[in-house]
Amino acid sequence: MCCIKNNLLIMLCIIISIITSSHIALANSELTGEEIIKLFMMEKGVAIEVNKKDENYQLFLKDILLGEYPELTGKHSIFLTSQSELNLVLEHASKELSSVFHDFPEEPEAQEAIIGEKTVDSRKVLLTTYNRTDAIDYAYTWWDSRSPHYPDFGDSDCTNFISQAMLAGGFSKVGSGDGCRDENTHTEFYSYSASPPFWCLGSNRSWEWSTSWSVVWPFRDYFAHKNNYATELGWTTSASTAMHLLSPGDIVQLQNKQGDNWISYHNMLVTDTDSNDLLLTYHARNRKDKPLSSIPTGSTQRYMLIKFP
Repeated sequence: MCCIKNNLLIMLCIIISIITSSHIALANSELTGEEIIKLFMMEKGVAIEVNKKDENYQLFLKDILLGEYPELTGKHSIFLTSQSELNLVLEHASKELSSVFHDFPEEPEAQEAIIGEKTVDSRKVLLTTYNRTDAIDYAYTWWDSRSPHYPDFGDSDCTNFISQAMLAGGFSKVGSGDGCRDENTHTEFYSYSASPPFWCLGSNRSWEWSTSWSVVWPFRDYFAHKNNYATELGWTTSASTAMHLLSPGDIVQLQNKQGDNWISYHNMLVTDTDSNDLLLTYHARNRKDKPLSSIPTGSTQRYMLIKFP
C-alpha cells in the first residue's frame, strides 16, 4: 500500500512539472524579452537587482549572452519556444549592456561566412610558424588561472589570454610602449611589465600593452588585416557553419549589435572538436572546451570566424 502511494505521489509530481513547464513556455509567447528574463530570475531564484548600472546585473546579462544559463537560452529551455523569443532575450540583454559596449571600438562591416567559398586568402603567408598544438596546450594550462607573466584584466581578460596563447604558438611581440598601461595601436602586438612614471595611474599600472593585445577588434585587425597572419572568414549565426570552416587553433569572436553597428566583444580559441561542434577555451568565465553551439546567436549576436593558414 505504501509503495502504491509513493508511486502515485511521484506520478503527480511529474504531471505537475510537465504542466508547469508547458505553462511557462505557453505564457512566454506573449512576453517581452525583459519579462522572460525576469521570469527566469524568479523561477531560478536569481537574487540580483535589476539595474543596468549594477555590476552584478551586467555580469548576469553577459552570462546570458555567453550561454552560461542553458536553462534559459539552451535547446531544451522551458522559457523559450522559438528563435524569435530567443531574439527578444538577446535583444534585451544587448540593450541593457549598451553602456558597457559603448566604449568598444567601431569596426568595418564584415561579410557573411559561406561554406564552399575559398576559406584562406592565398596571400596570407605566416612570417613565423604558428604551432597550433602549443597554443592549445597553453590555453589548457592557464584556462582556469592567470599567468603571473602578464597583466590580469579580470572579467575582461579574454583577448589578453588569447594573445598569450598566440605568443605560445610562435608569434612574436612587436613594438613597445611608453611605460604606462595601454597604447592605442593596431600595428603593434606586445605586453610588458613596466616601471611606471608617477603620472601613470589606475589598475595594472605596472604593465604596458598594445590595444591589439587586449581588445577584440584590434586583435583581429592586427592578425587578419594589418598583417598576413590570418583570414577573416566573416560572420555567421550557425555553429554548424563554423564547424565546417574552422579547426583547433583558429579563433571565434562574439559580436553584438549596438544600434546599427556590430561590435566584437569576446575572444575564444578553438581547442578541440567533437562530432557535432567546435570546442572553445577562453577567459572571462574561465571555460575549457565549451561547445560553440551552447553560446546563443540571433538578431543581436553572431560569431566572427578567424582562420589561420
